[in-house]
Amino acid sequence: MVAQTPSEQRRSSLVAILRDADAPVTGTDLSGALGVSRQAVVNDVAILRAMGEPILGSPRGYVFGDHADGRPLSTIACKHDRATSRRETEILVDRGIAILDVVVEHPLYGEVQANLFIESRSDIDRYMEILESEGSQPLSALTAGVHIHHVRAPNADALEAAKRELAEAGILLEVD
Repeated sequence: MVAQTPSEQRRSSLVAILRDADAPVTGTDLSGALGVSRQAVVNDVAILRAMGEPILGSPRGYVFGDHADGRPLSTIACKHDRATSRRETEILVDRGIAILDVVVEHPLYGEVQANLFIESRSDIDRYMEILESEGSQPLSALTAGVHIHHVRAPNADALEAAKRELAEAGILLEVD
């Protein structure tokens, strides 16, 4: 058996931390746990991704992308303006639904995706604070408000109830 180099051992530890985590882990927390700089973590994540590890990054931190906790996964198509962003996320989160990402279909770049990992009201507050304080635009601004979310629901009933409420609010994009 070939001994691992210190870098390989550190990357193995990084993967183990993310696999065991119940929530996103910040780069700062990873650097502290591994005893390296934040830049070393960024480099290690890039190397691990190139090796095929499903590590995803979001504003909340890194997660191991194959977490399958048995909760149903679904895709929800939505359309709304910036002012309705909070309402959309609250409808989902209040039913225990995690918003994993947002995806838009850009005419030049094709599918553009950003990881969100919004699971709580505090996550919504953080997202909205960044959106407002930075003067940023959501990805859906590129597509006149049309976007999809990959979501993880606690059960099928919660997902259906959220879809009904999104439809009532005029947010759910109905497919013809």
